[in-house]
Amino acid sequence: MKPFKFCPACATEIGEPKPEDGATCSSCGRTWYRNSAPTVGAVIVRDGKALVSRRGSDPHKGRFDTPGGFLEAGEDALAGLRREIREELGVEIDVDHDDFIAATVHEYGDEGDYVLAMSYAATLVSGEPEPDDDVAEIRWVDLEGLETLDFAWEHNREDTRRALRRET
Repeated sequence: MKPFKFCPACATEIGEPKPEDGATCSSCGRTWYRNSAPTVGAVIVRDGKALVSRRGSDPHKGRFDTPGGFLEAGEDALAGLRREIREELGVEIDVDHDDFIAATVHEYGDEGDYVLAMSYAATLVSGEPEPDDDVAEIRWVDLEGLETLDFAWEHNREDTRRALRRET
């Protein structure tokens, strides 16, 4: 999330946030922090292969990642993941907290925005995945095929590798 230039509460101009203290408004006294935006991604595994998706939009349009997206304000991580998978692939998945793989902070785009990417292993419950929303293509890959793909973020490759190894 980009730092605020103006206080969201009273519209007074505020300075750059300090890394640990945020930026405090001189008018109303509220403090605003620059936080990583939470995202969720699913490594869907079936028959020894994992589903990966080619990004249909920037950042990193045309490169691969795992399907998922940004959580809405106040949204539970697993509910958000199920929602994103329905939007992007048109399927229902089975996933719970025990399926957690990793959480990785990384830069999103080239404007200094950061995300906290939470990855989960998942299985299909119903439907056959079809690209939709901002997904240009889907592909089922095994461990060997995984290494040949150009990933937008290297942690997606590692998370997919971990999920595939759990299945074998």
